Amino acid sequence: MPLIKKSISRIFSSDPENGSLNLSPDGSSFSVNLYDPVTVPHNAVYCTMTVQSANIWYTTPNISAALDNNTLQIVITGQPAPYNLVIDDGLYDLPQLQASIYSELNKQLSGLAFTAEDLFELRGNAATQKVEILFKTTSVGFIWSASTIAPILGFTTSDPASGPGVPAGTIVTSPNIAKFDVFTSFLIHSDLVHSGIPVNDVSSSVLANVFIDVLPGSLINYTPTNPPIVDATELIGAKRSQIFFFLTDQKDVRLDTNDEYWSFTIVIDYYVEA
Repeated sequence: MPLIKKSISRIFSSDPENGSLNLSPDGSSFSVNLYDPVTVPHNAVYCTMTVQSANIWYTTPNISAALDNNTLQIVITGQPAPYNLVIDDGLYDLPQLQASIYSELNKQLSGLAFTAEDLFELRGNAATQKVEILFKTTSVGFIWSASTIAPILGFTTSDPASGPGVPAGTIVTSPNIAKFDVFTSFLIHSDLVHSGIPVNDVSSSVLANVFIDVLPGSLINYTPTNPPIVDATELIGAKRSQIFFFLTDQKDVRLDTNDEYWSFTIVIDYYVEA
């Protein structure tokens, strides 16, 4: 007997004004309580799910206290103690990070005869994707062992300090590629299914892998030509009114959406006998 395809389409949004509930403080998870439940009849013989589109703002901080990569220790010859800088949570590129470092250091240098801009400059080498530090004076040094921001700049916390004592005009290049691209994609999860799309051999209810193809601060408009198909056999005969969703990075770590809402469209397809 031939089968007839049926479809259920739903738009879900984390915005409380659109009816989301229990939005987490970081904006990464929310739930919905549907008056019209998602229902797949008992006589369905096959059921799948796809995420047809998604809208996610690319504003998640790549430097933050939560990521433990936001501290930098600088020493200056003649000063009694190191300067411990804490960078505000944010989505940074190198010029923005340098501006923040200058700002934080200048707060602590207030009253002295020089500023952070007189001491050093951070430069990006586009060809090697590494960071170059131009030392404008011999008196400044970066203590990587006490700087969780080191990997962002292409150093590690086990690298020896850069300065002080480096001659003015010296350029020190990071041994590794800078790691500003903390995120490569976002994963949408839901308890609508238990397995979802496996990541290697790990199943964690992934519905979609949303690639980041926009500049920081922009809106990702995910509209795949051929969206991955999720086996939703477990929905056959079910009636789901309470559903939970959450958003992670490619490492399965919950995202800080920076007070932005996210939304997506799900299509559930099933087949019944004609």
